[in-house]
Amino acid sequence: MSSSLPTISSVAIDDLRPHEEYDRQILYEIALSLQTERVVRDPIIVDASSLMILDGTHRYWALRRMGCLSAPVAMYDYASSSIGVSRWDRCIASPAIFLPNRKIRVEYSNEMEALAAIMDRKASLAIIGLSGSQLLVEEGFEIHCAYSLLSELETELRAKGCGISYATEEDSFLRLKKGEFSWVIVPPAIKKDEALEAALSGRLFPIKSTRHIIPSRPINLRIPIGWLMDPPETVNSKLQDLLSRLSFRRVRAGAILGGRRYEEEVYIGEPSNP
Repeated sequence: MSSSLPTISSVAIDDLRPHEEYDRQILYEIALSLQTERVVRDPIIVDASSLMILDGTHRYWALRRMGCLSAPVAMYDYASSSIGVSRWDRCIASPAIFLPNRKIRVEYSNEMEALAAIMDRKASLAIIGLSGSQLLVEEGFEIHCAYSLLSELETELRAKGCGISYATEEDSFLRLKKGEFSWVIVPPAIKKDEALEAALSGRLFPIKSTRHIIPSRPINLRIPIGWLMDPPETVNSKLQDLLSRLSFRRVRAGAILGGRRYEEEVYIGEPSNP
């Protein structure tokens, strides 16, 4: 395998530590896909030390529910500066914002001041539209409270029939200025130690709370689900044999594959020529 690839292995599924909750509909769709294809195409992205899940939470929950004892993982050093963590903005297709029934202070600001307040953690959320910005401020900033407020706001908006999509901070404002939706909800970025504390304590953040940025990603390994019903010590020899028979095609960062844009380099597993 290329030296740019992380270590790929199998671990006991009970040892993995999610730091985010799951969405029932997304979980259903992923579980259905796994049951239909009977292979795991992409390994779960984890911290090698703690086995915190950086990406692949719904795959993890789906494999657990299918009764798997093992899960395929790609291991990274979470302490490395090559691993970053950013946020997911919420893009709202609604002419109005419906605030949750919660004691919060609303301040009005311009876009730059609102984003600075979020970066400095002087507000829990910023709601930014072309016509102006609002800051939702709670007494005594706490990151879990900020994301709890975000979850309540999303629930309220969906109950009103508002469409919500997720975007990177770069894409969200480009799309806002194009008029694709009316508002962007900006949460504070979660820090590495906060994500790790959530994984270790079990006090999970809502879905789409963190956006981990990694240097490279292996995909299309096609690991049989049947293997994962066994413990990892049994799976690993089969997995390493499978990897030895693959060649990895490197695709530059920023490429769009299967409708998804990857910010990192991607290594696509393909059968080696005989």
